[in-house]
Amino acid sequence: MSNVLIVARKELRELLRTRSTVLTGAAMSLFFGGLYSIRVGQGSIPIEASLGSMLFFLTTTIGVFMGYMLTGHVFLREKMDGVVETLLCSPVTLRDVWLGKVVAVTALADLFALASSALTVTVTGLINDTFAVPPAAIVVHVLIVIPMVIGCFVGVLGFAQLLLGMRENRIIGMVLFIPIFGALYGLGYTATGSFVASWLHVAILGGAAAAVLAVVSLASRRLNKERIVTTLS
Repeated sequence: MSNVLIVARKELRELLRTRSTVLTGAAMSLFFGGLYSIRVGQGSIPIEASLGSMLFFLTTTIGVFMGYMLTGHVFLREKMDGVVETLLCSPVTLRDVWLGKVVAVTALADLFALASSALTVTVTGLINDTFAVPPAAIVVHVLIVIPMVIGCFVGVLGFAQLLLGMRENRIIGMVLFIPIFGALYGLGYTATGSFVASWLHVAILGGAAAAVLAVVSLASRRLNKERIVTTLS
């Protein structure tokens, strides 16, 4: 576990030093947080339920988008720049490298998701002249389920980026990200006027994320240095 934390701290420091990363995350949080806030209370459901449903989609959208962007920095770009070859020569196991990178990306992406949710709650209160409190299910979703969803997405994508070649990575990135992000954004923008996120939705999403995390965590034990080296050219 100490090696995982060392890798995670290293990756987190490097991500925070990348100005474009921080600016993109801040811009996404501000844009979508403000955009979604305007739609809260416009449907036929109470404002608390509307806010909860909005946060359900918003935090998932921001988390997945930032996870996708940051994963490219810590996995794919290191392969392109040859940095991963240094890691392969270190005594740290490939699984610890993978897990440390996943932890770092998940932590930062989740921070931006939390910032967007805080902004949405604040702006919603200002627009509607009231302090709306999200339902308990949504609080659990934001604090517990969203990190699991981000970790699940980052874990699968990072695993693929380690094992696949450059061309395959570009394809799988588009195959995974574009449909997921488009669906989340479309559903969040059109359905929250009448959709009410409940414990059932939170449980389904959390259960699915936990299951995928368990599978990819087991699969990470089979990461192979020789297989990764063959994908660098």
